[in-house]
Amino acid sequence: MSRQAVRRIILLALMLLICLMISRVNPIFFSVGNIMKLFQEAAQTGIVAVGFTLVLIAGGMDMSIGAVIAVTSMVCVNFLTYTKLPVAVFVPISLLVGALTGLFNGYFITRFKLPEFIVTLASKSILSGIALVIAVKDSMGFVKNVYIQNETYIWFGGQAFGLVYRATIAFVVLGVATQIFMKKTRAGTNIYATGANAQAASLSGINTTRTVIGIYMFSSICASIAAIFISSRMMTAMPELGIGSEMDVIAAVVIGGTSFSGGQGDLWGTMLGAVFMALVKNVILKMGISPWVQPIVIGGIIVITVIFDVSQKKLAEKLATKAKLRKLALEGGQAAA
Repeated sequence: MSRQAVRRIILLALMLLICLMISRVNPIFFSVGNIMKLFQEAAQTGIVAVGFTLVLIAGGMDMSIGAVIAVTSMVCVNFLTYTKLPVAVFVPISLLVGALTGLFNGYFITRFKLPEFIVTLASKSILSGIALVIAVKDSMGFVKNVYIQNETYIWFGGQAFGLVYRATIAFVVLGVATQIFMKKTRAGTNIYATGANAQAASLSGINTTRTVIGIYMFSSICASIAAIFISSRMMTAMPELGIGSEMDVIAAVVIGGTSFSGGQGDLWGTMLGAVFMALVKNVILKMGISPWVQPIVIGGIIVITVIFDVSQKKLAEKLATKAKLRKLALEGGQAAA
């Protein structure tokens, strides 16, 4: 059994244990409505996490995803407030926010060989400022909380097929499609190779520049898609929407088994990680614990997961070394005989 399979079994067992424990304290937990809300919460984080997974597999980092959510939601609110353009027209236009941000990040990272963390952190700062500048304001110049009443736009945050939210459906479709892309296409293989060893990948003929730009564009587009579902569900949007959500996304991806060192991970793990994070938040809410505890819990989960990954990697290397030494000793004994 592979290491990833063991990890997923442990994660599923942990999730089941948490569910059983909270259901004894709060029987409402297993109600259909609460479960559907939990999956909707997982989808909102998970859609962003799908794109971020590719960035991490390629050995990168994207700290701008939260700000992309903020700017995209502000662009949509501006279209709803000041224009009569149909939703089918301005929603694709709003996704350009993500595409251009990803292009900006990827270009500066590859063209000037700048650290991914610095470039995307700068993008985050720029986009946060843009979100404030373009936010709808009242006559006094203060940011106005716009109440979204467009039924077509609100459709994205609603339910379909009974009680299943459209965001959940979008998350599953996007996650499965991306998993197939990563495992069954040459471009997906190139992403893994770039994350494992960018220099070797380049020498083998892989266009690592195009690969890096592509994954950053995809990551930001996923954040823009999530912004539409989040603002539609909330029926409003403010310039700070999505700011700070990076930690939730990172936690979901890392818990799912994608390594910070790059070259390994997949979307099945990320999807499980997103559900786990939504479960943790739901448990905190159902137990009446202060929501201010959430960042502490999320930070602790990330630390524990990284420690687990490092320990597991060291153990695997140790076992591989012992196996190699035994093989050499056996071959030496056979030669002597």
